[in-house]
Amino acid sequence: MRRTDGAGDDVALPSYGPDGGPPKPPAPAGTLALVALIVCVAAFVLGLIPLLGALVGIVGIVLVVLAARRGLATRRTYVGAGAAAIGILASTAVTLALVGLAVLPDEPGEAEPTVAAGEIDEVDSEPVVDEATTTPPVEESTTEASTPPPTTQPDPEPTEERAPAPPAAPDLSTYEELDERTLAQIVKSPDDHLARKVILHGMITQFDAATGTCIMRVDVAHAPQDKWYDYEHNSVGFAGDGETECPILDPFVADDEVQMWVTIGGSLSYDTQIGGSTTVPVYLIDAIELR
Repeated sequence: MRRTDGAGDDVALPSYGPDGGPPKPPAPAGTLALVALIVCVAAFVLGLIPLLGALVGIVGIVLVVLAARRGLATRRTYVGAGAAAIGILASTAVTLALVGLAVLPDEPGEAEPTVAAGEIDEVDSEPVVDEATTTPPVEESTTEASTPPPTTQPDPEPTEERAPAPPAAPDLSTYEELDERTLAQIVKSPDDHLARKVILHGMITQFDAATGTCIMRVDVAHAPQDKWYDYEHNSVGFAGDGETECPILDPFVADDEVQMWVTIGGSLSYDTQIGGSTTVPVYLIDAIELR
């Protein structure tokens, strides 16, 4: 708007808004797109943080969609959406990995190890006592003179029951030391190595009321490891009759690091707590010592 002053010159008048006040500066059109880009980049950076990276990425994707609907999205906005998607995937993967570590290792429950190639025969420990022999009946004769006088059979002397001899100690020099590759082959197919006598090193991961007094879960390796998580092969070990008679396992508890002389007994399958199943090698523990 212009007007003329007293000298006849034109003077520019300030313009006003529709409400009579001073005009308001227009809002920048790319603010929403810029915010969307910033949030998407933040989701990409936070992708390795469980849940947080995924939540921020979802917010960034929503802002990109709003900017696109309003026609404010640029090429950088769509690139930011891609970065947010990567952050969501990475955060989700880390979250699932942590959940898996929290759930595993699985407990074998009360399953008893079964040898794939057959069952271990139990030896009767009580000797059989022969019953006293009886005199065969004598046929009666028609003539009294030919009847022999009855003979008295002496009572047999009682025989003392002998206590079962304790099992002989195994010859530990006959057990084979393994390298990493050989142990991996045994774990891969334990049924192909039945009755093989080997030396294992491991960490007892479960030995409680759920497993019983003669069965334990143990992670093993071919040699002693510096860290407990370096014993990578999950397995099941048992001693004695697998139920109650296993005195060599009495001194041991969970988290003990041990050296074992074992006989490979095949494989064992059991149900896990999360509803699945797993198959692991099973070993008969002939000797064990604490490291």
